[in-house]
Amino acid sequence: MATNLVYLNDFGVVTCDAHVIYVTNTDDGRVDIQLDQTCFYPRGGGQDWDTGTIQKDGATFKVDEVRLDEAGIVHHLGTATGEFDTGDDVQCSVDTERRAINTRLHSAGHLIDLAVDTLKLPWIPGKGAHYPHMSFVEYEAEVRPEEAGALAAKIEQLANEAVAEGGDNEIRFMPVSEMHTVCRHVPENIPTNKPARVVIYHGGFGVPCGGTHVAKLHQIGIIHVTKVKTKKGITKVSYAIEGINAN
Repeated sequence: MATNLVYLNDFGVVTCDAHVIYVTNTDDGRVDIQLDQTCFYPRGGGQDWDTGTIQKDGATFKVDEVRLDEAGIVHHLGTATGEFDTGDDVQCSVDTERRAINTRLHSAGHLIDLAVDTLKLPWIPGKGAHYPHMSFVEYEAEVRPEEAGALAAKIEQLANEAVAEGGDNEIRFMPVSEMHTVCRHVPENIPTNKPARVVIYHGGFGVPCGGTHVAKLHQIGIIHVTKVKTKKGITKVSYAIEGINAN
C-alpha cells in the first residue's frame, strides 16, 4: 500500500502521527521503517530529503535519508535507539531548519521560472537543482554571452519583485490531462507513484510539483541570479538565496 504523503496537503506540516507498517534492515546496516503516512519529504525533483526523528515511548529513530519507491512507498532510513516493530504507533518530527532551507531554495527555482515566463522567453524548462551548494534551473534555450548579464539582472529583478509583493501559494490536485489549464509547461515524465498536484504561485502561475513549497512568497528571501550560461543548447540559470548559499 502506498504511503500517504501528508506534506502534499499542507505547506507547513513538519510533524504527524503514524503507524509502522514494516521494519527491515538494509544491506548497509541501517534500518528501513515504512509507515502508513509521513510528513518526511523524500529526495526528488532536485530537492533533497528531509531528516529528523521517529519516536515512540522508549525508542528513537534518527532519519538520515528518505526515499520514495516506484510503488509509492516511502522508506525512512537511519539508526534506531530501542526497538521498532510492525504495528507501533509513532510520532514523526522533521528537522525544521533543513526543511525551511530546502523549501526556500526549491520555491526560488519556481520564481526563476515565473520571471522567465513574465519575460515571454520561449524557453522549455528542463531539470533543476535546489541545494545549498548548487541551485539552478535549466532550459532548452540559447543565450548569447554578451546578453547573459543583462538577462540575469532582469530575471533577478522580477523574481524579487514577486517575493516583495508576497501573496499566498495555493495547492490543487488535478489529473495530469488538466494541468495545461493552469500551467505554462507540463512535463511528460510526471511521476505516477504519488498524487498529481499543482502549486499556484503568485496568484496564477501553476507548476506541476510534488515537492515542498513556501506558503507565502516573502518567506523565500532575497534571490540572487548568479549566472546565466548556455552550453550545447541548454541554458542554466544559477541562483542563490541571500544568507543560505552562494553559487
